[in-house]
Amino acid sequence: MLVRDLLLEHMTLDKAESLAVSLSTGTWTHDYAITAEEAKRLGLPVTTEMPRDVYELMRLYPQPTRTRPSVEYVPVPYRRPGESPPA
Repeated sequence: MLVRDLLLEHMTLDKAESLAVSLSTGTWTHDYAITAEEAKRLGLPVTTEMPRDVYELMRLYPQPTRTRPSVEYVPVPYRRPGESPPA
């Protein structure tokens, strides 16, 4: 209901209800970024225009470059050396 109400500011009730269901029922998960193009196709009011002032502000707060991943995927069950597999 909250998602629908937020969408009502930008679209009709029917479209807002349909899109609210899509956005809140697992069609996309938290780790899938919806691109600007996809958002536009969904009917969301999206723009990629950014005022120059925003870029100037962002330059004041540079982000560190990550050199190693923060999460490592281990495709097999992990065991310590000498440890027996679970029974």
